[in-house]
Amino acid sequence: ALLVFWVRASVQESENWIHKSTRGENLKLGSFRELLLEPRWGRRAILGMLLAGVGLATFWGVTVAGQDLAKQIMLDSGVAEPRAVERAKFAYGIVETAGGGLGLLTFGPLCVWLGRRRAFALMHVAALIIVPITCYGPKTYGQLLVLLPVFGFLTLSIHAGYAVYFPELFPTHLRATGTGFCFNGGRILAAPMLWFSGWLKSQPGIDLRLAITLLGMLFLAGLIVLIFLPETKDQPLPE
Repeated sequence: ALLVFWVRASVQESENWIHKSTRGENLKLGSFRELLLEPRWGRRAILGMLLAGVGLATFWGVTVAGQDLAKQIMLDSGVAEPRAVERAKFAYGIVETAGGGLGLLTFGPLCVWLGRRRAFALMHVAALIIVPITCYGPKTYGQLLVLLPVFGFLTLSIHAGYAVYFPELFPTHLRATGTGFCFNGGRILAAPMLWFSGWLKSQPGIDLRLAITLLGMLFLAGLIVLIFLPETKDQPLPE
């Protein structure tokens, strides 16, 4: 909470907002009605929500499954369940999370270098590739530990991109409204994945590795959504 307070106190208003306020212009606040009923903004809001939905659904269905993979590979090697659970927590909570954190830090500079859509597309494609490799490649716990940082890096990094990309899709008075709609709407859209992924992974006829690989196909849906979204790198903010 103190960190949030410091950020709120330190970050300045945008030059555009200050310029309009000093000129006495009417700074109307955004509304969901205007956001969704104006075709240009409504289209971007829905597509942004779908993009966020893919990222959040794959987080709950794929990224966190690194712990399940670690536990399963330990059990298959004959390790007692309490020990397997502890080592799986380490594999996910420390090893994979370290890679994911690095991915989050990397995605911003990647957006600057490649552009927003290309950065998202690159990571979605890379995630599509790394998921089956991580599921089927390792034969030992040690081998899995080598792959999990890469797995975390490629499947989690896109989450940093939403804070970069979504605000650039909307005009000043709709920027917070549109960004909030995209991300929080995506959360609601992805909520059923908590149930579905658990159900899929528990089916007796479906191997855990296959279930995670199938859930990883959601990254393909993200690539399709990106086709219809605009590039915002080096473009003036919409007004």
